[in-house]
Amino acid sequence: MKKTLYFFIISVIFNYAYPQIAYMHYVTVKNSDVNEHIEAEKNVHSKLHKEQIDKGNKTGWDMWRISSNSYGEPTTTFLYVHFNNPDANNETPSSIFSAHEIETHRKGYQSRVVKEGVLVLGVKASYGIKPGDMPPKNLVINYMNVDFLKNYEYEQMEKNAGKSYKQNGRAAWGFGKILNRFGSSHNAQYLTFDFYNSMNEIMDARMTTNKLSKNQMATFKQYENLRTIYNTHILTLIDAER
Repeated sequence: MKKTLYFFIISVIFNYAYPQIAYMHYVTVKNSDVNEHIEAEKNVHSKLHKEQIDKGNKTGWDMWRISSNSYGEPTTTFLYVHFNNPDANNETPSSIFSAHEIETHRKGYQSRVVKEGVLVLGVKASYGIKPGDMPPKNLVINYMNVDFLKNYEYEQMEKNAGKSYKQNGRAAWGFGKILNRFGSSHNAQYLTFDFYNSMNEIMDARMTTNKLSKNQMATFKQYENLRTIYNTHILTLIDAER
């Protein structure tokens, strides 16, 4: 079952290639396997993706570690973000690893993974960063719940608000719509990405409490009428290839 799921997810990542699409691959491993998993990914997967980037089949690959929101959680979740080249037909075979080496890595990967899943994200806007850029070291992802009837109004609001990304110390900002899940039964339809150069900058931004003007109060009330923040993840960059 794990093998079938592994190849299905890899197929989703590599066989859909359109402009400004991000493939977000969530992978959960046991805490006891975290160090082994990071080392294996840096030694094999990172190099495999760099090879595909150099061949022109991909434009970027990131590996992020999600900070746990709960006490005593026995697992750790990683987020891999893939940017494929829309002009490339498909992934080509590796010339730096043998089929046996890749199969050995795949088996080790499957033995560590508890669960995994994919979000396909259409990038709606970004400021201060492009898919071909190396990302800053830390990231906050906000998962937004938006009424279908308010989608257009919400998107315009985010695109306009994103232009002021440098406020609160953000190094860059992005915004996207989930494409492979649809309907009000899902808890999130959109994601926003706040990039920071350090974890301290995230903490400083959260620590600051400013008195809002009447105009700011009206703006934030508009935000609240258009969307609800369902969840938030704080992430640290483990590795990236461009």
